[in-house]
Amino acid sequence: MHTSYVLADDGHNVALYYDPDSRQIVTEPGHNRIRLNTSPSLESLERKKQELLTIENRLDAKLKALDEKLQRLEQLESTAVTAPPVDMPAAQTQKAEPPISSTTAQSASKRPVSASYSDRGLMFSTEDGNFALRVQNRLQFRYVNPFDTDPRSLQDLQRDQAAFMVRRARFRLNGHAFRPWLGYTMQYDWSQPVLRDFYLDIARFPWAQLRIGRGKVIWNDERVTSSGRQQFANRSIVNDIFTVDRQQGLQLLGRVFPGRWYDFNYAAGVFTGLGVGERSNDDNNLMYAGRLQWNFLGEALDFSQSDLEFHEKPAASLAFAAATNRSKCTAFETDKTSCRALPGFGIGQAGQFRINQAMQEFRLKWRGFSLQNELHWKQVIDTLKASDDPIKSTHLLGAYVQAGYFPHYSIPAVPKQLELALRYAFVDPDIERPKDQQREISAAINWFFSGHANKLTLDFSHLSVEDPLLLIEQSEQRVRLQWDISF
Repeated sequence: MHTSYVLADDGHNVALYYDPDSRQIVTEPGHNRIRLNTSPSLESLERKKQELLTIENRLDAKLKALDEKLQRLEQLESTAVTAPPVDMPAAQTQKAEPPISSTTAQSASKRPVSASYSDRGLMFSTEDGNFALRVQNRLQFRYVNPFDTDPRSLQDLQRDQAAFMVRRARFRLNGHAFRPWLGYTMQYDWSQPVLRDFYLDIARFPWAQLRIGRGKVIWNDERVTSSGRQQFANRSIVNDIFTVDRQQGLQLLGRVFPGRWYDFNYAAGVFTGLGVGERSNDDNNLMYAGRLQWNFLGEALDFSQSDLEFHEKPAASLAFAAATNRSKCTAFETDKTSCRALPGFGIGQAGQFRINQAMQEFRLKWRGFSLQNELHWKQVIDTLKASDDPIKSTHLLGAYVQAGYFPHYSIPAVPKQLELALRYAFVDPDIERPKDQQREISAAINWFFSGHANKLTLDFSHLSVEDPLLLIEQSEQRVRLQWDISF
């Protein structure tokens, strides 16, 4: 057996090995023999061994130097040639581009980018994990009959507006920059042109994260859960009346004691209080909101409806929230104006209405079954009315309960993609006035092609409205068919 060494210099490779029979270092059999001391003494053999080790170290150093030169050449070749944009002539591009130095080439090569795809969109990320960008598009195609929006009066029930519509068409970017804990989100709606979300998340610690910008107030499940992850074609009749919707401001949120029976999520925020449609406030009052969620079984549920994950063990939460605001608005929606009025009210003067509201929420998911409910209370105080005016203060009450189940887990012959759901909801726009309630009873059938990213929803609703002046109640049936797809 021969121990071989390879010497590479100036493009020539020379193979060396030690021949124990002739006690020589040989390059090729019969050529270039190097004579060694044939003395069999241990000292001589040890010296020759050291000489061989010295040669080996020199060879290794030369090989390492050559490898480094080759890597630098490859980096320069990969960055020196850049393709011009499609809509710009090559000659113009060459004049506009500055020369690339070796330092620039080396720094650019430090962050190779990889791409991947999931149901949440196309993800680009750097190898060091410090930069990431997810791109997602979401479309909702809907057929409605005889109308789409929730009825609040007898006149609303008389509408005959069967239609096909692009209900939502949204473009979303989110990811992180410089550090994995510095996140960002941007979402734009093409169907109702408005910048819906634009905020930064400083999420260095899971127990204390700061959100800065415009986005949903962490208030209740039905509103915070994306419309693309709902169980029905749309939210209940409770949502429009009691939502605090999207606002501009700061939120501090986090989770403490995870996995314990006293596992909690919390959120607290301060906002301008006019929604996202206006840059400035109408007065010097701000909106304040807070939420406390008890994950009493040790798992925090995401804001997403339906038990698509099939929880082997039950997961549940109980939450309470409160908010107060003074502005010209009595309700909100994500629109260019954003500030809107409840039925029976108008857009007020600056700081006219003091709004106080509270919410209780329960959620449960277990083995394909999901259950949730919310109870809302809201007070509207007209500060311009006299203190003894009977309509100075209005109290509203609303609630819904909703359940869904995948029957496949009880009847295996039923396809796994099928879910059935039921919902009951009511709104009392003035608890001191009789016969003015609005009610909803709905049933839904969902077919999940690829989870919430690609699903078909068919829901039927029985909607009723009471008229406090005529003291009568009327009802109407509504059907909606919706295809929701995200990519």
